[in-house]
Amino acid sequence: MERPITEDHRTLFAEIILPIPVAGLFTYRVPTALNELAKVGQRAIVQFGRKKILTGVIARLHETPPTDFEAKYILEILDTNEVLFEQQFELYDWMASYYMCTIGEVINAAIPSGLKLSSESRVQINPAFSMEKTPNEFSDKEEMLIKRLQTDAMDYSEVSHFLGIKNLYSILKSLAAKEAIILFETVKEKYKPKTQKRIRLSDKFLQKKTLEKLFEKLSKSPKQEAILLRYLQDVPVVKHADLNEKGVSKSILAGNEFSASSLNTLIKKGILEEFEIIVPRFDLGDTPTTHPPLLSEKQEKARNEILSYFDQKKYFYFKE
Repeated sequence: MERPITEDHRTLFAEIILPIPVAGLFTYRVPTALNELAKVGQRAIVQFGRKKILTGVIARLHETPPTDFEAKYILEILDTNEVLFEQQFELYDWMASYYMCTIGEVINAAIPSGLKLSSESRVQINPAFSMEKTPNEFSDKEEMLIKRLQTDAMDYSEVSHFLGIKNLYSILKSLAAKEAIILFETVKEKYKPKTQKRIRLSDKFLQKKTLEKLFEKLSKSPKQEAILLRYLQDVPVVKHADLNEKGVSKSILAGNEFSASSLNTLIKKGILEEFEIIVPRFDLGDTPTTHPPLLSEKQEKARNEILSYFDQKKYFYFKE
């Protein structure tokens, strides 16, 4: 008695758009283990030619094998869900027709380089990644690669040789998902995060008494004192010590108004600290952090008197 053909035993074939200037789709066989995972619109890694590895997009799935050649297997499917949808395929078809190019060339321009993996790909550590702060766990191979990438970026073949394995896709996919690495295609286009130099007050001067003693020491260095006063104007650490962590942009204290040498002296003395942060390349519309203005002694006295009156009466007036 013949066994019925189940979902797992179907032989699926995928028509894949490859990012190359060759017209048409390319037929690959879907491994049985990936039958249930495969969807139109997902990225798939395939072998193209003898040695090339490319990331394509599944455009169609069917069960009809090619008649004039034996289809190679898909090496890996990179996504759980679709990354491209029907409307996008229609748009890319129109663009290919309008600009007289192949849909593969359109796909190549449309998909960010960090989402494409090929034999030309290079791998670098994510500048925002920290092994100490990440909640993710890593395999021995992943930890080996992360440690090696701390030194320099590597290309696909170098990673393969270093780890002693040929199929890197699952490891690179895992590390990219954990935001530990960044993939890029050309060395000249290597991702460099936008950074900003910032200044903050050393933690040992956050208390009012230590800050007062510091000003006594700086009384004979008016230029250094002016820089410190400017910093405290933006970051009132005595009342809002938590604001000191972010500090201020170095450009605020290094402009024409202040002495660059005085700023460097404060940093060398350990009074101020210089550090860098990675900033977004796009304005994400975050609301800037605001804090209450720093009141003088007389202003604070007047404020307390007003609040005291309000506790006793609903209104009051000042005598001239």
